[in-house]
Amino acid sequence: MKDENKTQVELIKELKLLREERGKEAFKDFAEHKPVEEALKESEEKYRNLIESVNESVISVDLQGNLVTLNSRAVSYLGGLAENYIGKTLWDIFPQKVAEERFAELQKVIQLGEPIIKESYIPFKGKTLCFLNSMQPIKNRSGDIYSVLILASDITEQKQAEEKLKDSEEYLQILFDYAPDAYYINDLKGNFIDGNKAAERLTGYKRKELIGKSFLKLKLLSLADIPKAVKLLAKNLRGQPTGPDEFVVNRKDNTKVAVEISTYPVKIKGKTYVLGIARDITERKQAEKTLRESEQRFRDVTENTLEWVWEVDVSGKYVYSSPVCEKILGYKPEELLEKHFYDLFVPEEQEQLKETAFKAFANKQPFHEFINLNIHKDGKLVCMSTSGVPILDKKGNLLGYRGVDMDITERKQAEGKLKKTRDAALDTMSRIIEAKDPYTSGHQHRVCQLAIRIAQELTLPEDKVEGIRIASLIHDIGKIGIPTEILSKPTKLSDIEFSLIKNHSQIGYDILKSNDFSYPVAQIILQHHERLNGSGYPNNLKGDEIILEARILGVADVVEAMSSHRPYRPALGIDKALEEISQNKGILYDPQVVEMCLKLFKEKKFKFE
Repeated sequence: MKDENKTQVELIKELKLLREERGKEAFKDFAEHKPVEEALKESEEKYRNLIESVNESVISVDLQGNLVTLNSRAVSYLGGLAENYIGKTLWDIFPQKVAEERFAELQKVIQLGEPIIKESYIPFKGKTLCFLNSMQPIKNRSGDIYSVLILASDITEQKQAEEKLKDSEEYLQILFDYAPDAYYINDLKGNFIDGNKAAERLTGYKRKELIGKSFLKLKLLSLADIPKAVKLLAKNLRGQPTGPDEFVVNRKDNTKVAVEISTYPVKIKGKTYVLGIARDITERKQAEKTLRESEQRFRDVTENTLEWVWEVDVSGKYVYSSPVCEKILGYKPEELLEKHFYDLFVPEEQEQLKETAFKAFANKQPFHEFINLNIHKDGKLVCMSTSGVPILDKKGNLLGYRGVDMDITERKQAEGKLKKTRDAALDTMSRIIEAKDPYTSGHQHRVCQLAIRIAQELTLPEDKVEGIRIASLIHDIGKIGIPTEILSKPTKLSDIEFSLIKNHSQIGYDILKSNDFSYPVAQIILQHHERLNGSGYPNNLKGDEIILEARILGVADVVEAMSSHRPYRPALGIDKALEEISQNKGILYDPQVVEMCLKLFKEKKFKFE
């Protein structure tokens, strides 16, 4: 039975014993007249069994490098049958370079009479294997070398394992040395055993200066931190990890570094040491200090401003409120922390305002001057202008909103009074125009109705819609400067009379240009008879030279005028008016404005009131 654990040394020893035994048995057999052939046969059988009993390749060669014997292990590498190799040379079984190396070694063994043991890499079947080779001289009873025994152990896996271990150790050393945190190993007395490059940077000491010294001797810790460090070391003695704990390290150059240290008891060759990991948190501590100072400044500003500063989470629930909310809404900050922002809206507007706000939340959009009515704690109404910005985490996820509310109740009341006064003045001007031109009574009001609806369908901002409303109500104010007999003439106007009529846009502009409406009212009135192709008046403007508000007013004016009675003709009807703007869409009139106007009449059943 094969012994898989025989070593090369044991095999060589047994081969020597076998050689001596073979000599003795041959002499004994000869003395006893035992046939020599039978003795040799038995000896060869023992030899064969011996070389087959090992887990190594065994080849014997003569002094010229010809193969004499080889075992099945050697054949398994070479392939084929053993008898095919007997008498072959080294060049027949090995690549040229390997054969030359083996032959040179063979000559050296023969010359010196001493064995050679070395590692070599040999290509086999598309891969390279590593062997531990032993070349042993075989001598006869006279001491002459008559052959060389080559034993080869396949150590490929062992070498690979060693390489992996070496690589692993190198990787660990790299990780240890180049880790951003300081790694160090102490004995249980606090003496440094080793440390990485980050430990050198952190302490200011080179590794050789740290090794063998304790943190006490190097005075790395302040007197205040030493008792805490001793307690942590005591935990390590009991096999317990510690940390992270904060310390201040005194560096070699006497500068100080804030660190966070964690320690772990570790076993190295049966002995307990402490692995320490120290992280420089100086920047973090500075950032925390800066944040605290920033938060304090924020509190100082928010708690002393006239505006109400707030924060809500993603559900709209208040998480912060500045004290001024009590002056504005009657609630103390802590009372608001139980509420959502929409809880304060008036019931009739709550759902709509809530939907608008959460639409901004969903898109993570800021919002500005969001006007809303809130209910004061005592029940009165407070008009607020709200602005807010999203609060996002580092990944862009919405955490909530931060914003400012301004009480604009008094401003809105003043604006309401001003609007009433302004509307009264506009109504007076409109009536003056109607008194001047009684045949167009109600024309401006009806044009205003249509112009506003078109502007709303185009989703224009409220300020633009308001500008269009004002301009529509008094767009014919320039007719004050036109003789009454021309305005009310029942027959077709002459060219001179029509040129006077066309002048009303310029007159209206001249009357209103010095008035501050906060909207371009004078320009709208000046341009409302201009046409896209430049055929309008008074300045023959084209395309985008005409402001959008004037293009809207122009379409509304044409539709109302054609559908109403005039002194010189009966009403043409709404269908004729819509036909006019359809046929001249993109020629005289803005196509988008025409589309919205047609939609109002045909789909939404708009009617003049």
